Amino acid sequence: MKKIIILTLLFLTLLISCQTKMEKYEWLPTANAPELYPTYIHNGHFYLEDDKSVYIPTAGVNSNGWGNSGSTHSQGEDLKALPVKMDITWASYMEKKFYTGSWDMPIETLKKLFEKGTIDWRTGKVSNYTEIIVNCAPGGIVVVWVYGDDQQIEVARFQAKETHVPMQDLIPANPTLSYKEYFDVKESVPEAYENLKKNGIQYDIWDIYRKKYTWRAKTEIEGHKLMNIGFKMFNGEGETIFNEKITEPVKENSFKPRAIPKQLNFIFEDSKKLKTVFEVKPFEEEEIMGLFKQADPKQLIEIILRMSEDFSNRSLIFKQGDKEIPITKVDLDNMWKYE
Repeated sequence: MKKIIILTLLFLTLLISCQTKMEKYEWLPTANAPELYPTYIHNGHFYLEDDKSVYIPTAGVNSNGWGNSGSTHSQGEDLKALPVKMDITWASYMEKKFYTGSWDMPIETLKKLFEKGTIDWRTGKVSNYTEIIVNCAPGGIVVVWVYGDDQQIEVARFQAKETHVPMQDLIPANPTLSYKEYFDVKESVPEAYENLKKNGIQYDIWDIYRKKYTWRAKTEIEGHKLMNIGFKMFNGEGETIFNEKITEPVKENSFKPRAIPKQLNFIFEDSKKLKTVFEVKPFEEEEIMGLFKQADPKQLIEIILRMSEDFSNRSLIFKQGDKEIPITKVDLDNMWKYE
């Protein structure tokens, strides 16, 4: 009997210990889709570590850009456990298809990210990720990111399967609507149809965007110190390196694997503490993708903002070893005083 009591107490101790390790955070789910490939989420949920769940919201047609947030709905408690599983069913309008899938979430990856948190580069205060973003793309691709304070990290890529959703489930108030009528969203996203006629659907582009190269960005401006670099990559990831992290120690602005940049912005400061912003928003896709694809995969890459102290002779350079190539399809006048 004594042995049974001891084992029971040990089990309860272990159970309580496991429960105390389940942290909760203030975050919300959100969803979107590529600009030219609109979707609609029929049903989607995150299932949390504490056996609760939250739905993945949608507000009509999603087409605000790959990796971007969409609508958010306040739901459940402010502090939530992290998701261990997700499922989603959605309409892909350009394909006239439905997709569905259910997958385990990378809970250990999520725990490490949320435990570490982020830092708000504007205030220097410790913060955390506030959104878990889901995007769906043609071919049944589902990618999930976490976002907080201009930091966005991909945590999962899933593959959904085609499915059928009965019209009475899609639109209970109008179950006689035809699928042809349902998939016709020309009025809301006409540019998507123009793109479809011209280019078709490039099903592999979403995975091409995910390829990473070892590179960094920096400035070469006499009399100015680099204070901040903001990155937004084609794969939906985003990063901000700021303040002392750029210069002390230098390794904080080290070369690291990143996807090809879609947008870049620099904040630099002169000896009088006057700050200036230079922004590339966005790169011309064909030019920047071509430069990275043609580069030597064994060599490090730098993107350098170069100009004179008086801001004349501006250029943006793609550099690898001794080879320098000007990036020409950028607005070199997109610069202003930082307030």
